[in-house]
Amino acid sequence: MEDSQATSREVVRVLAALSDENRFRIVELLAGREGEMTCGAIGDALDISPSLLSHHLAILANAEIIGRRKKGLWTLNVLQPGVIERQLEALEKLIGRNGHEGLAETVIRLRNVDGATRPGPRPEPGQTPGSVEAPRPDDGAIAGS
Repeated sequence: MEDSQATSREVVRVLAALSDENRFRIVELLAGREGEMTCGAIGDALDISPSLLSHHLAILANAEIIGRRKKGLWTLNVLQPGVIERQLEALEKLIGRNGHEGLAETVIRLRNVDGATRPGPRPEPGQTPGSVEAPRPDDGAIAGS
């Protein structure tokens, strides 16, 4: 396996780390900034207690999503975007169609297949959802399916 491709274990580890809302918010915060942030600044920005923040940062660091270094009394945290990019590449490969369809296109295609998620007329009282025909997209989003 190439260095640029993630193993299934790495993908699962990163997805598990990002599955918590607080950890995802931490990653979002770090992604929106250039450079490092102290633990105190992250905790203040997200209103997370120091003990809970320490727990979440340790999980993110273990998954290698963030890098951490000591500077005097402070611990500085920085996003490691390459780790997330490798996991996204692995996920796109997993659900892509022969490399022709990326993650966003797959999600759109899957939403268009399910009539319940496709915008369209709502059933009248007494009608079942399946008795109302939803309009088909005519933008070619599912052409060739």
